[in-house]
Amino acid sequence: MVSRSTVREAMKLLEQEGLVETRRGRGRFASALSGLRPERPMTKFESITNMMAALGYESTTRVVSVTTREGTPDEQLAFDVEPGSAVVETRRLREHQGSPCVYSVNVLDPRTLGISVDDIDWSGSVVLILERSGHEIVASSAHLTVVSEPLEDDAVPQIGPDVGPWLMVNEQCVTRLGRCVLISRDYHLGSLFSFSVVRRREEDFGLSGPA
Repeated sequence: MVSRSTVREAMKLLEQEGLVETRRGRGRFASALSGLRPERPMTKFESITNMMAALGYESTTRVVSVTTREGTPDEQLAFDVEPGSAVVETRRLREHQGSPCVYSVNVLDPRTLGISVDDIDWSGSVVLILERSGHEIVASSAHLTVVSEPLEDDAVPQIGPDVGPWLMVNEQCVTRLGRCVLISRDYHLGSLFSFSVVRRREEDFGLSGPA
């Protein structure tokens, strides 16, 4: 049983999101926005392993390198660690039938791994590795950019300059408690991957927009 006050609050939230509209004297109705279903919404967080499986790619992972190094100031700030603290950096290439699909540079706080870096099978999902150690990722802040090839610092011999373009996704991933446990740069081959998003006019939902 759900109380009326809970239902009212839920309906208000749906109205604020534009999913429900109120028609005076008639009641509440699902809006046009509620019927839009992006195939692969940009706002959905998912591991690369799950994403490739959902798209039907038979992915294999080539572990390029796993290193422990001093974190950059930005990494130390994100992980909330002392200056000079170490981080673990992995570089991995996902392939489908021998061709590159996704190249990932992941940076982790070694305190979140639970076991020695040398004892981890890095060919699996980093998201699952963190989840098994008690750090489930529930959200991320992502920035997407199109690049012709991986950044100079991320270059690897396995990827030539004629392979791209790539969709580079910079992410900081957090747990339910708001703790950052993963910083990543994922390069998705542009010819294989795409993301979708629902776009709407802000003024149609009572929000401020351009004049």
